[in-house]
Amino acid sequence: MFTSEPVVVVENTYVYHKERIILSDVNFNINRGEFVFLIGRTGSGKSSLLKTLYADLWLQQGRAKVVGFPIETLKASERPFLRRKIGVVFQDFQLFMDRNVQENLLWVLEATGWKDSAKMKARIAEVLMQVGMSASRDKMPHQLSGGEQQRVVIARALLNEPQILFADEPTGNLDPEVSSQIIKLFHEINKAGTAILMATHDFDMIRKFPARILKCENGEVKEELGSNLIVESSI
Repeated sequence: MFTSEPVVVVENTYVYHKERIILSDVNFNINRGEFVFLIGRTGSGKSSLLKTLYADLWLQQGRAKVVGFPIETLKASERPFLRRKIGVVFQDFQLFMDRNVQENLLWVLEATGWKDSAKMKARIAEVLMQVGMSASRDKMPHQLSGGEQQRVVIARALLNEPQILFADEPTGNLDPEVSSQIIKLFHEINKAGTAILMATHDFDMIRKFPARILKCENGEVKEELGSNLIVESSI
């Protein structure tokens, strides 16, 4: 059933790294189908905020709801159900190096409760086609370029048809030309209806593909107007 409820709601949330508060009183929503950039200096809290939203870090103070799941009360046993409705794309890929592309994706489907082998094979074929990697199904990760590995990671994140993708510096290890190809792929995914929250340092990419911007700065998260975006070489 369709609902207009935002896919992410963050209210009076405090984000911790170990015992230290790194973001205070965070409040924002992300609507269905929205594309949002998350920017800020290294150490400003971008990754910790993302990890809090996909329940890799415990939400100690405040409230957050992601695809209908209240993160502050989420039990460990409920995490797999949350993960079936979201996708996560990492900078460092995190592929199993001893398994080929299809086996990497198959592991995710098995871990999230898929049972029918024919349906699993068909879904893997669908997402690999979506990211332009159909011909690489049987290749090992070390046989792929960085850009190709990131396409596989995106395919992995799409397996369960997520309502939102959380992407943490997805172009951080890629050269500019490949980065541009990857961001175009994210925009195609977004146009198909998946919301995206992407942490990035790539300001050229933000200029080429303008979208809403949230900025982590001085322990806060604020809306940033694209026209006011000042690029500092130290960021």
